[in-house]
Amino acid sequence: MYKIKIEKFAGPLDLLLQLIEQEKLEVTEIALSQVTDQYIEYIEKLENRDPEELSDFLVIAARLLYLKSKAILPIISEEEDFDDLEKQLKIYKEFLDATKKVEEMLKLQNFTYSRERQKIDLVVEFSPAENIKKDNLKEIFLSVLKRLDPLVKMPRKMIERSVSLRQKILHLKELLSTRKKMSFKELFDQAESRTEVIMSFLAMLELVKQKHLTVKQGNLFEDIHIEKI
Repeated sequence: MYKIKIEKFAGPLDLLLQLIEQEKLEVTEIALSQVTDQYIEYIEKLENRDPEELSDFLVIAARLLYLKSKAILPIISEEEDFDDLEKQLKIYKEFLDATKKVEEMLKLQNFTYSRERQKIDLVVEFSPAENIKKDNLKEIFLSVLKRLDPLVKMPRKMIERSVSLRQKILHLKELLSTRKKMSFKELFDQAESRTEVIMSFLAMLELVKQKHLTVKQGNLFEDIHIEKI
């Protein structure tokens, strides 16, 4: 076991720390530079240096340095000292927890990770007229389909131009970019096929869901008024 020999003490380094912490020896009377110099001289003479012994010295030396600086510098209140210790313990616990998680990950050999899915509370609002009930929406939609019959009186072999829901959403947004209000009848009149009117109606509902616009209808089967939010 490594021993030091200075003016006020001779013996193992851990015993020196123990005596100081028990206040049987004044830390201000210990020349830490001599302790360090002696230890460096000691390890330079060793052929095989033990990493564990080196780390033990660093821990004890750091503790001695802390005690001496605490004795020399202005007194820190016990409350501040306790808070500092509490922070250190929290950091140490976080470090231990992180170490355990890393060890578990290495055991699983799974090196692909993603962020946990976060729950988003999305409130979807719809603002129909007060006299419009939920069951009326189906009737409204069916009435729109009935009104479309005259629009598609073409041979079955004729290929209609395909219109996607995304295209209709973009088209409706473009129309409302230059004005704040419009009616669904305008979309109805622009439609070239039954499919296109259906897509326009679905696009309107989707934008209501996304809170880009609101729709109002005075009475059942009346025109639907669209307003940009």
